[in-house]
Parts: sequence; structure tokens; C-alpha cells
Amino acid sequence: MPFLKKEYNREPRSRRLEKTNHKNGLRHAIFNTVGDKYIGDWNEDEKSGKGILLTRNDELYEGDFERNYRHGYGKLAHKLPNKNIFNLTYKGDWVNGRMHGNGVRIYKDGSSYRGDFRYGKRHGRGQMWYADESFYDGDWVKDARQGAGLQVFSNGNRYEGDWYDDMKHGKGRLYFLDAGLLQIGVWFQDFCTFSVIRNLPFRQTAVKPTVYPLPVTNLIDEEDILREQEDKALRGIGESCLCLNGGTVTSFGSSAYSKLSVN
Repeated sequence: MPFLKKEYNREPRSRRLEKTNHKNGLRHAIFNTVGDKYIGDWNEDEKSGKGILLTRNDELYEGDFERNYRHGYGKLAHKLPNKNIFNLTYKGDWVNGRMHGNGVRIYKDGSSYRGDFRYGKRHGRGQMWYADESFYDGDWVKDARQGAGLQVFSNGNRYEGDWYDDMKHGKGRLYFLDAGLLQIGVWFQDFCTFSVIRNLPFRQTAVKPTVYPLPVTNLIDEEDILREQEDKALRGIGESCLCLNGGTVTSFGSSAYSKLSVN
């Protein structure tokens, strides 16, 4: 009877050693060749789960990872020069390494944004506090004010209406609260093309009210006129700018802004 030798399917030693280097679960202080430091969870040699990443550019991220990307909820901060202090840059949702979802972003000049992000840009609904103390609340498209929005300027005056490509564009209302006046009209690429100016109820309590109140002017079919002027403006054939004041139509271009300061 021949001698039967039992066969062993042994794994090569090199493969066994390679598996011992696979990173799975929690690991402390993993450094890469470019100087980044990571502490957190791993899955099959990929950062996945909770973790903290300090990059060679003094950028600190703490939050969720998936397949080596910032993915989920996390906070991003930058280190101040020559100080062991980190300033918060962003906190919120991430998708595949980019700000995507809802979050708060703080910019270098001190301005901040709270709202929706899409692929790293302000996109959707959001609020922006600017460094000059002005404020915007409304729609955004690819980092630009676009859609319906409210802009409050640093002097308290405000615009409510349509925006396109970061400019007043379409129908809107411009409140000159410092002068006690209201301008209702149509804008094209940040310039007024048609408007009606009226007194605000509290004109006399404004900071710099007009010397005399404006005569009351009532337009017949005002909404129809505004729609017609808006259509002309958006097609680029409107004038800059027609203003109805006291029953007369007068040219109302850049000189109007020298008298009534928007911001």
C-alpha cells in the first residue's frame, strides 16, 4: 500500500507578511511619505470611519471618512502662523472629499456663510455675513447670488428681489431706509431700468429724510407695466433708467445713486 501524504495548502510566507501590514480598525499616528498624520479607523488599507487628519499644510480635519475621502460630517480648521491655534474654516457635510450638503464656512476676511453647498460651492439656500457688515439671505448658484434674495447693506438700506450671476437682475424693491424712500422697479445687471419711487410711512424719522415728501403717484396696471419693463430689461432693450416721480417720467441713471446711496 503506497504511503499517502497529506496535502497542505499553505499560504506563502510573503503573502502572510503582507496581510499583517494591512490596516484595519483603529490605528494611532499613521504617517505617510509627504508628512500627513492620521489617527482613526481603517478598512482594508483605506481611511474609513471616524478619524483626525493633520496635513503637511497645517490643515486639520476631524470627522467621518470613507474610502480615504472626507465623507459624512466633519470639521476643517487651519493653523495660524507661528501659533499652535487652529481657526475653524468649515463644519458640515462632506461627499467624496468636497463640501456638499449643509454647512457653515468661515472665510479669511472674517465673512461667513451658512447654508447649502454643492461640490464645494455655495449652491441652494443660504445666508452670507460679509466683512463690511452687509448681509444676504437667499438663493445661490455656483457661488453666486442667483434667484430670489434679500441684501441688507452696511448702512441699513436693503434690496429685496431677483438676482442673477451675483447682480440685481429682474424685479425688486430697494428700501432707502436712511432717506425714507422705497424704489420699486426692474434691474438689469445691477442697474435700474425702470422704477417707481414712493415715500415710506416713517420718512420723517429717517436719518437723512428728503426735504419734502414725494407727491403720491398711482400707476394704472402697475404690475403689468413692471412685467413689460422686466421683459424688456431681461432682453437687453430697456432704458437706464426711467423713474416715475410725481406723474412725470425722467432719466434716472447713475446720478440717482449719488443722491440715494445704496450702500
